Amino acid sequence: MSKRFVGIDLEGTDVRVAVLTTAAGKIDVQLNKRSYETPDEAAAAIRELVGGKVSLGDRLITALPCRVGLFRRLRFPFREKSKIEAALPLELNSQLPISLDEHVVSFLPPRARENDYEVDAVVVNKREVDELLNHFPEPEHNPRRIDLFPFAFLPVIGDQDGILIYCRRLEVVVALVYDGMVRDYRLLPGTSELSEEDIFDFIANQVSQLENSIGLEGLPLWVVGAGVTDELMVILYKTDRTILTPAEDILGSGIGYDMAPAALLALAEMQAIKKVGQIDFRQGEFAARGQLEIFRTKLIAVVILLFLVILGGAVTMQLGYVQKSREEKQLKQEMQATFKQVMPPGTTVVDVPLQLESELKELQKQVLFFGLGGHGAATVLQGLSSSIPPDLHVDFRELVYSPEQVRIMATADSFESVDKIAEQLKGNPLFGHVEITNAKLATDNSQVDFELKLTFSGEGGQ
Repeated sequence: MSKRFVGIDLEGTDVRVAVLTTAAGKIDVQLNKRSYETPDEAAAAIRELVGGKVSLGDRLITALPCRVGLFRRLRFPFREKSKIEAALPLELNSQLPISLDEHVVSFLPPRARENDYEVDAVVVNKREVDELLNHFPEPEHNPRRIDLFPFAFLPVIGDQDGILIYCRRLEVVVALVYDGMVRDYRLLPGTSELSEEDIFDFIANQVSQLENSIGLEGLPLWVVGAGVTDELMVILYKTDRTILTPAEDILGSGIGYDMAPAALLALAEMQAIKKVGQIDFRQGEFAARGQLEIFRTKLIAVVILLFLVILGGAVTMQLGYVQKSREEKQLKQEMQATFKQVMPPGTTVVDVPLQLESELKELQKQVLFFGLGGHGAATVLQGLSSSIPPDLHVDFRELVYSPEQVRIMATADSFESVDKIAEQLKGNPLFGHVEITNAKLATDNSQVDFELKLTFSGEGGQ
């Protein structure tokens, strides 16, 4: 099943959207941007660029510009999140010239040091978060998380040391990424009136200071942002610095400087799933609605439909049970009536079905003996008795009866008597075929043992 990670970068009057779709181990990247003049137009543009409806697996993320946040690195003798959340406001109140009542605080997971734990905390005014959310459409298109530049890029570039140069239209951020964190950063706001040479001078000066702070030099540069121009890149290349494209192995090299922040946001969200603890200003009154709540109406409809299906099934089963119970009761009554008709008066009722079955077997034996259609065993015996002349002495030893034929083993005075018996039986309409299958002298040579096979005719019952 495919999942989408959507990075949304709002800057000035432009909205840039990067949609990363993961399926079967592959990543598809779609980039697009629109211009807008009002928050409603931005909302419509976001809805269009995201692709309309958002599924349960989609994850949307955006970030605030660096200039609206205040950053502090604090130390605590503990690492439990609950304790940090309780102690953080007290510590920030003593270091910031603002009241935290109108601000939102977020922090990154603590890092262990020699004797304590180091925590990077950032603070933004609630007004900034509120104004940002005004640019988004209905709740299902709201970002699940709101980060802060340049910290939002850490999941993508935090595994390598270097200098991040993020040039926006109204600010330039130069951040030292070292040891998996934003070690320090410098901000130049209001850059719209500055020339490329002025911006480069700021970048070069800050890069030198940041490298000196850790005793290194010649770190590679990542350059992104809509404020990057061809003239600025020419100047940067002349420094002979190594200039890298962030996440080039995943996103490729064809992503422009202006679209890179949105693409990196989406990629950072995809990679941050395996990690814990990212900056997020969607808390408190700005807490993101869970996707189950977003799709609550649809889920309610599904639940109601499922309930109706279950209820219908239960009613059907109940009606079926009532019908079967009624039929069972009726059958018992019929069996009781049949029992009274068939069984002799005064018979003790023990097990009606078993007793009726026993009586049926007995009747079957009687029917087999007396026969149906004139072929019963009793009828055969009567036919034999009437067909054999009284002056012939015949001794019947065995009679094997079946519904199709009769086999007789007997003893007569002579072979002539055997022939006469066969001739007489052929004249009986009960038998369609009479055959002497065996005839021989007995051991005492005074009598003849013989066998007859009598096949019933179709006229036996007439």
